[in-house]
Amino acid sequence: MRHRRCSARRPTAATPTAAHIALVLSAALVLIAPAARANSVFSLGGLGEPALEENARIRALGGAGVAERGPSAFSLVNPASIAEARFLSLEATMLAGRRSISTVDYGSESGSEASFPSVRLVVRLPGGTVLGGSYLTGTNAEFHVDRAESAGTASLLRIEGTGGINFARVTLARRMFRHLRAGVDFEVVGGSYREEWRRVFPNPSLTQSRDTLEVDWDRLGRWRFGLQYVRGGFVLGGAYETARRLPTTYQQRTAGSRVKTTDHSLEIPSGYAAGFSIPLSSRGRFVGQYRRQSWDDQSLESDLVDFRAMERYSVGFERTAGEGGGLPIRLGGTYLKWPDLLPRAGAVDVSGGVAPVDEWAVSIGTGILTPDRGGAFDLSLEGGTRGSESDLGASETFFRATVTVRVSDETWK
Repeated sequence: MRHRRCSARRPTAATPTAAHIALVLSAALVLIAPAARANSVFSLGGLGEPALEENARIRALGGAGVAERGPSAFSLVNPASIAEARFLSLEATMLAGRRSISTVDYGSESGSEASFPSVRLVVRLPGGTVLGGSYLTGTNAEFHVDRAESAGTASLLRIEGTGGINFARVTLARRMFRHLRAGVDFEVVGGSYREEWRRVFPNPSLTQSRDTLEVDWDRLGRWRFGLQYVRGGFVLGGAYETARRLPTTYQQRTAGSRVKTTDHSLEIPSGYAAGFSIPLSSRGRFVGQYRRQSWDDQSLESDLVDFRAMERYSVGFERTAGEGGGLPIRLGGTYLKWPDLLPRAGAVDVSGGVAPVDEWAVSIGTGILTPDRGGAFDLSLEGGTRGSESDLGASETFFRATVTVRVSDETWK
């Protein structure tokens, strides 16, 4: 999921205009020192880059988790995946990332980041129903940019973004028949977005200027429904999530001026995922998934970014550990079409033409199970590329390391 910025203009001539923002986009933004906050170079078009909410085990399989099942194997995409849970389990995931950006006009820079994309609690209730609660990141809009401004009076422009989309979710699932599992999620969309622009002038007689853009939306809920058909080691899975339109408030502030807009909305779109898990041997399996979320130009008004449906294609292979020991091996690949269509290099807004952001990634991972098989430590490593210097004026390579720790009521005994 991915979201974006309003189209309202800055309130004064001294503040950055929409053209400035689009130029920053087309130049792809120069990230500052490696230790700084560093989201995607393309994220200034909206409220953060699309997030993959899955744990390290599924990330190592390219994110193909809609057909994941078992007593301790869960997916955050398909609520039916927890229907076979036997333990009270607590799972937390930490992600560390490093990115390198190459731009046509501003050279190359790098950045790093760390986050906790998901935390989840699962408990089996009497009667066979399984209850889950989770908190996860939908988008991460943290970024920090320094850029020299030469138009008019020379200055240093610093742009900082904070916030993003978050979800608080409750899940119910159960085994309905011998071959069928079903589940339902109710999630509340939370979070907010804040962007600050500061201009510092080398001339001490000129006062530093500061402008802010704040975006808040109503905290409202939506539903997700999931099914799995299980026959031996073969699994088909599917999930459908409903759309939700959130009334949204924008506030723009500068010295002596404040503009508040309340007649816009942000639509979290409907979407679906479908996938499979096919056994290849007693220890190996092949998984695949297609996921689509129906972003379009009605999701949020903007002249800085247009939209298309987000599509993610995922494949993976897993070889489990043998009875005599050893570690599992997981391999995966992902092709992601971002929902954002950004202004082409040299264009000031979408009227000058747009270009897509396509992302390719490969992954590898392994893990360790506790003796009771209820707890686990999983690791995944991912690397990939996104963007195009010829179309957008920028490209990016990234590397991520993800660790997931799961403990259960049996783990401590």
